[in-house]
Amino acid sequence: MVLVALDLDGTALDSNGRLSQSVAEAIRQRAKSKKYIFAFCSGRPLSGVLPQAQAVGIAENYHVLANGALVQNGAGDRLVEELLDFSAYQELTNYCCENGLTCIAVNDRGAITAFPSINLGTLEFCFLTNNLLRFCPISESEPTEKYSKLLICDNPDIIKQNKSRVEQRFSKHYTCVEGYPTMIEFGKKNVSKGSSLAKLAAYYGLSDSEVFVVGDNDNDLSSFERFSQSIAMGNATSELKQAANWHCPTNDEDGVVTALKMIDNFIT
Repeated sequence: MVLVALDLDGTALDSNGRLSQSVAEAIRQRAKSKKYIFAFCSGRPLSGVLPQAQAVGIAENYHVLANGALVQNGAGDRLVEELLDFSAYQELTNYCCENGLTCIAVNDRGAITAFPSINLGTLEFCFLTNNLLRFCPISESEPTEKYSKLLICDNPDIIKQNKSRVEQRFSKHYTCVEGYPTMIEFGKKNVSKGSSLAKLAAYYGLSDSEVFVVGDNDNDLSSFERFSQSIAMGNATSELKQAANWHCPTNDEDGVVTALKMIDNFIT
């Protein structure tokens, strides 16, 4: 038995955010076999992953969510929970206020922001994750709240201009990744897709050699560094391609279908 961890955006989903029939069927067929366990390994929270998991028949499986902050199944049961405190949200909100940026926080109740204006990055996040955005001034927020992730959201050019400065300011205390061109995502320090995927593999009693990872972006790098049986999409970043053992076609060419055929060769 092997665990196959698939990223969603840019990997299982095409550039329009759709799960093609070919990719869906390739996952669905193998998920019925006792040889495979599938997990989506995404920056999205459960609300953004569950529809895709339901579509391929793996909703009951555990999935690595919010860049590793949660390992959770469709019923809401959790194996891993590494959440940020209110103080982190307050710190990031203060920084954004001082620097003309916008941030949002994400937890089980959805997405929340202390900023009344809406930008492209905020809209994209809510669309991708099936979330409504709730406005609440920081002074009225509940200090006992915890969050799976925090994000700075804006237009791609604003994110690009601020990325290095933001990382320099926060990377000592938080995990900072750019999952999308419109977002810089923050998680608990030393928590990543790779660290939580390792815990999921241990839960299933699987060794590193029984785990395969497929991805396209730098937030998949921790998984590629943790597990050597890694496959980079044709549209992957150059850094991820360098870290990968193998490569497959792009997400718009149903590259995951090819990746799964490659994995078939290892287990048959």
